[in-house]
Amino acid sequence: MTITPQLIQDKIREITSAGQIFEMEDCEVAGRRVRLYKHAPATLIDVLQASRAHGAADFIVYEDRRLSFDRFFAEADALAATLQREHGIGKGDRIAIAMRNCPEWSVAFTAATLVGAIVVPVNSWGKMEELRFALADCSARCLICDGPRYGLLAGVHEELDIDVLVAGDGADFRPGARVRAFEDALARGEGGAYTVPPAGPEDPSVILYTSGSTGFPKGVLHRHIAITQSLMNMYFLGFLLAQLEGQREFRGGATRETPILTVPLFHATGLLSGLILPLQTAQKVVMMYKWDSRKALELIERERVTGFTSVPAILKDLLSHPDFDRYDTSSLIRVSAAGAATPAGLAELMSEKLGNPSRSTGYGMTETMAVTSTMSGVVYDLSPGSAGVVSPIIDIRFVDGEGRELPPGQQGEIQLRSVVCTPGYWEKPEANAQLFTQDGWMHTGDVGLIDADGFLHITGRTKELVIRGGENIYPGEIEDVAYRHPAVQEAVVFGIDDPRMGEELALVCYLRPGTALDAEVLRAHLGERLAAYKVPKYIAFSKTPLPRNASEKLHKLNVKAGFLEGHYPPQ
Repeated sequence: MTITPQLIQDKIREITSAGQIFEMEDCEVAGRRVRLYKHAPATLIDVLQASRAHGAADFIVYEDRRLSFDRFFAEADALAATLQREHGIGKGDRIAIAMRNCPEWSVAFTAATLVGAIVVPVNSWGKMEELRFALADCSARCLICDGPRYGLLAGVHEELDIDVLVAGDGADFRPGARVRAFEDALARGEGGAYTVPPAGPEDPSVILYTSGSTGFPKGVLHRHIAITQSLMNMYFLGFLLAQLEGQREFRGGATRETPILTVPLFHATGLLSGLILPLQTAQKVVMMYKWDSRKALELIERERVTGFTSVPAILKDLLSHPDFDRYDTSSLIRVSAAGAATPAGLAELMSEKLGNPSRSTGYGMTETMAVTSTMSGVVYDLSPGSAGVVSPIIDIRFVDGEGRELPPGQQGEIQLRSVVCTPGYWEKPEANAQLFTQDGWMHTGDVGLIDADGFLHITGRTKELVIRGGENIYPGEIEDVAYRHPAVQEAVVFGIDDPRMGEELALVCYLRPGTALDAEVLRAHLGERLAAYKVPKYIAFSKTPLPRNASEKLHKLNVKAGFLEGHYPPQ
């Protein structure tokens, strides 16, 4: 069977039709008409309770520890009992989690959900002011953290009137009435009863904080229905791929999967792919104390890891490791570069190092619970430079700078409407007024288009738009061409004020180790592929990898600031 864009659209219509497991229905959620999967679980609590059936199978591997599903839920139940009985946590209270990826993080999230709390995963990479801001912003009742995060926040719990549970060996703290060890909370709750409060699809479930590359981050509120619809969307994508590849049946997780967790659990992608989906489908999750490409290769070989989901930068780091070929990575059958369209060159690197795994990529954001578009397997090969096919639960449109809807194929700001879209930022009415249009569409701030074959392409950010001599230029287009040069590992393009042209373009690159490139050669490379006005006037090279934000995306504002301060002198 030849896979074509038309076949993909036909299959989507077929498997989402009436009577199918992925049947769609139109419903009203929070006063807005949306389209959703009819047979998805109603709440996250339903998903968690059903996951207990996996029993003695391994669930989490972390350093020298292994937790079965039985042991995991025993700890979650013990913590839930302590939170409810001794800390008075009830439905709607906020419980913040500030830890590196570890089993205690997953236990804390599950326990908090089971007692009806709104879980607030806090950026564990943040500094004291960022962590304190999140705790105050969400009015957290309780903080569950590890030793390093407690060290940053010592004294803040008293100021904000928060109970604290500190996890991990070697945590330096003095137990007291408001501060106790996580392990003590487990011991005190072991075997204890607690009540799971009733929950509905529209009840709030999590607050996920944005990356905050400018100013303090905003808390993105998500309901239970957004999480369960996102989960169902993952099943839909697997089923669609199975149909296109001619498999007679979709096993939907019946085959034991072993993903390695490389993205933080405090992000939507990490939360879904590193905790909630593995819980539902009996996956064994391999966690790392911190990202290390050599350690990851060792774990892939030892645990026979089958899936690797990460941002493109980390995947590139793994595949480019000088000792990659010394390790047995043959178990890897699924590789995903999530969070953005795959940079030019990464697809070729995956083929070179991994042969022909089921590759995938996608586009999503915290405000959509990581759902917008994706593609994998045979679909990926049709358009590897795109961000994939838009999910059937997403309505999408493109508008110009005046808010006018553009015809198909024209580039404009991406606006979305969906059951997975946030109802708004936590306690931010002014920001919410700017987030949505009057007719209910959500601004993304991203620029893109859908091509004639139905694939979404992300071309830039509205706020990154550079206007040079009256011409609108999106930096993403230039960055993509820069990445096509084999020496370029990282590239950031931005505008610089210019008295004559209004703005001029600047490009900062970090080269692959062992390569060399000068500005004129790179400028010629760009000039052969771009209009002359899109070739940057300023080109600079960094001797070290470029700065990244908490999402592991290049921190463009910091790169621009470094350029202006003379850290990246142009050639």
